[in-house]
Amino acid sequence: MENIPHPSALLSDEFLSRLIAELDDDSVIAIILHGSYARGTALPPYSDVDIVRILKETPGRIQDRKFLWREGYLLNLTSRPLSLYREWLTLPQQAIFRVSSIQDAQILLDKDGKFHAFQQEMRHWRWEPLQPAADAYASQLMVEETEIILKLFKALTLHDQIALSDMVSDLFSAVTEAVAVQRGVLIRSGNTYFHQVQEAIGRDSKWTYYHLRTAGISPRTSSPPSIEERGVAAFQLYKETTQLLQSHILPEHRETIARSIQMIEQISPSENIP
Repeated sequence: MENIPHPSALLSDEFLSRLIAELDDDSVIAIILHGSYARGTALPPYSDVDIVRILKETPGRIQDRKFLWREGYLLNLTSRPLSLYREWLTLPQQAIFRVSSIQDAQILLDKDGKFHAFQQEMRHWRWEPLQPAADAYASQLMVEETEIILKLFKALTLHDQIALSDMVSDLFSAVTEAVAVQRGVLIRSGNTYFHQVQEAIGRDSKWTYYHLRTAGISPRTSSPPSIEERGVAAFQLYKETTQLLQSHILPEHRETIARSIQMIEQISPSENIP
């Protein structure tokens, strides 16, 4: 086990220097460390090393991703041009995951200072111009999930646990994203994503209660919910999400979503929250 790195939230300068020497070439303008090692919250050997090579602009704007082992660390290596970052910041569903990552990034190499200048720009970045697009994106997610609501009813009726698990996971992911995007929750990391969204709504809210139940967690009892109970919770989570986003649902989506809520209320009454 000699290749397992020693527990530390920081990478040694020697290791980073060897990486820079290996990854630099004429197509590279900067090398950036993202993720938990940039934030100082890594937990070796269970945290990967997120490295991005910023490339010169080309007509194709190719993005490439590889996973490599280096000296006991799993290297998550991405190569992309800086313009791709700028494009992401115009899309609310991307921006919630990118802003904090850019702000927290550690610059390992910056040949012409472009990434440093870009990072400084991010100090003045504002969410407000994205809000109309965020509302529309969340509304679209919610109307698309009306199909999953029907499939979830079908899986429950047929006692198909595999399909039920699939539908529960789909609904859980979609409503979480809808809330995160509509509220402009800037995600610090994948590990904090669900916690941050719950905090944005309220730890003691009905939404968070059903969010936990849908995920398979019993917030107020010792036994985990069954997959059928998670399915019922998923209906209520969708209903609570619709109420949260009600004023942001687009007119063309309202009737479809309302009919799905009526079905939920008729077939799956609300639980008594302990």
